[in-house]
Amino acid sequence: MAKLYFFYSTMNAGKTTLLLQYNYNYKEKNIKTLLFVPSIANKNGIIKSRIGLKENAIKITTDFNIFKYIKNYKIKLKYILVDEVQFLNKKHIFELISIVDILKISVLTYGLRTDFKSNLFEGSKYLLALSDKIIELKTICQCGRKAIMNAKTNKKNQKILHGEQIDTNKKIYMSLCRYHYYNTNKL
Repeated sequence: MAKLYFFYSTMNAGKTTLLLQYNYNYKEKNIKTLLFVPSIANKNGIIKSRIGLKENAIKITTDFNIFKYIKNYKIKLKYILVDEVQFLNKKHIFELISIVDILKISVLTYGLRTDFKSNLFEGSKYLLALSDKIIELKTICQCGRKAIMNAKTNKKNQKILHGEQIDTNKKIYMSLCRYHYYNTNKL
């Protein structure tokens, strides 16, 4: 039975590494997969983890129809894997749901739950509400506690609480526990 999975966590928890590991395992068993990534997060269409694993992916633009693309795909797929899913819009999430419910293909999505202001991303909001299976990937704060917040920092390592929701410069984010997110300015 096909299902919609949402793997979420803070920055630097290994979401992309896990996606690439699942994809590798499926390919090793000759199970057909297809990878996707929002173009806003990845201009070159290559999903790459911090530890160096990488794989080509299809870029999802705002007007791209994932359901139509998969419906017309020539090869029978077993799994669809989507990285940086928080950047997808409501329309895209419902297209993924249609892939699961109508085409009977499981979809594994990976992304952040919240932004640096602790607001839900649009894609994550609908995945949290509508996924068959929600899996939290855990990472730790600098203090050793479970990190649940994404802090945006400047060059002086000070927390930033203003600005646009989407900034794909991964070097400026830290994963923090709730205490350190709300009770410290200098990180």
